[in-house]
Amino acid sequence: MLMRNTVIAGVVAVAIYGAMHLGSNSAGMMLVDSGHSGLAANTPVWVLATIVAAAIYSFCRETTVSVPPALEAWASDSKTWLFAGSALLVLAACALA
Repeated sequence: MLMRNTVIAGVVAVAIYGAMHLGSNSAGMMLVDSGHSGLAANTPVWVLATIVAAAIYSFCRETTVSVPPALEAWASDSKTWLFAGSALLVLAACALA
């Protein structure tokens, strides 16, 4: 998981670097060997936005897949404290009402 997050952070860093250094004047460098000359002025922006969106999706997917089992394991280990805390909250609500 550490390598996955490291790769995602690297991709985001490259995307941010590209967003700062690729303008409409240097959009031609996005076309390395495609044989075309020139891009629309906002093509690098869309490419970088796609990279960032993919990184965000990957990070959110990893979070939603790994967090619920971790919470379940923690809740099963701390069940007594969760019940005690819930009871204290109910008693505090009754005392304040």
